[in-house]
Amino acid sequence: MTVEWFKPRGYRHFDAQVGASFAEHISKAQFVERHSWLPLIRYEKRTKRYKPDKHKTVYKPRQIMYASHRDACILSKYAWDLSCQLDAHYERAGLGQHVIAYRKLGKSNYHFSADALRFARARPGCIVLCYDVSGFFDNIDHAILKNRLKRILEVAELPRDWFAVLRHVTRYSAVRKQTIADHPRFGPKLSMKSREPIATIAEIIAEGIPIESNANKFGIPQGTPISSVLSNLYLLDLDERMVSVCRQYGALYQRYSDDILIICAVDDEESIKSTFQCQLREHLLSLNDKYERTVFDSSKCEAFQYLGFNISTDGAVIRPSSLARQWRKARRSIARTKKIGAAAIASGEASKIFTRKLRKRFYPVGARNFSSYARRSAKVFGSKKIVRQVLRLERMIDKELRDIDV
Repeated sequence: MTVEWFKPRGYRHFDAQVGASFAEHISKAQFVERHSWLPLIRYEKRTKRYKPDKHKTVYKPRQIMYASHRDACILSKYAWDLSCQLDAHYERAGLGQHVIAYRKLGKSNYHFSADALRFARARPGCIVLCYDVSGFFDNIDHAILKNRLKRILEVAELPRDWFAVLRHVTRYSAVRKQTIADHPRFGPKLSMKSREPIATIAEIIAEGIPIESNANKFGIPQGTPISSVLSNLYLLDLDERMVSVCRQYGALYQRYSDDILIICAVDDEESIKSTFQCQLREHLLSLNDKYERTVFDSSKCEAFQYLGFNISTDGAVIRPSSLARQWRKARRSIARTKKIGAAAIASGEASKIFTRKLRKRFYPVGARNFSSYARRSAKVFGSKKIVRQVLRLERMIDKELRDIDV
């Protein structure tokens, strides 16, 4: 039997990897009620971003946590069930095209960005507001989240299995990955190709490795299979209220996780902003310093950033930072291939450096990669500028690859 929501995971954790046979047993609520949950593993992910206004590169840190194999399997099943119920509610409430993150809508980022561009173009002189919620996952209030869950499940009290799942992601415990990596016995196991656990929890405790717990009444881990759907659930009332208000004013509201886009007339801006800020306060959230207000007018030629694109009255282009990131990835991969290939030639194992995998990764022909993504987005936007951007990048990569072949 195929379990649609099951996804095998190859990382190392405090338990062994599981297969689809384990997933088939999770349908029993009693199994989940009695399940012994393991600590998450936590690490910091740093995203590099270039700030044109400050002329410097900054790093945005995010705490990512991932669950053990059995725990992740259970969370995946409950995430699937909750997503189905939430999607049904979105359709009934008319929110289907307004909440666009972590959902299978058959569309990509460029479709929603192109929709926003068309909406703005039809309303010359409109105002585009782009918001970013500050520390979204870290500030999700547990009581509000629990009430939203009871509402979507249509229950007065959570069933015991759901209570166990919710408790695991609100009162979570975690071990820092770097602490494991620094351990002389456990560290090497992190990168080993094996299905065996890194260590048992008894061994972790015996070695004095700290297990940190979330004692706060807010915050859920970012990175577990159920985190994304819980974040959508948490903002259910905000989404409903903002879609209703924006419809009243003939405005557009879209939310991609914690990135929120509003396009409205100048006269309606203050009223819509007031409603939005009120909703944020009710959800105990605040806005990041990163806030854009753009007048969408051909005489001003201002652009706004949305879902990886810079959008103006002239059309859309891929953000330069995205192109620069892809170029850095290509150069790192090429350098690594050169190094491995040179060693193979020196040892007599090869007569040349092979670049077929690199070409498949970075060329648009017959592959789903950045180049093919850019070309699809260019087609949806009808943008020759995006085509020129990706052609320039491809020529740069091609030159590097040709130098290897010489």
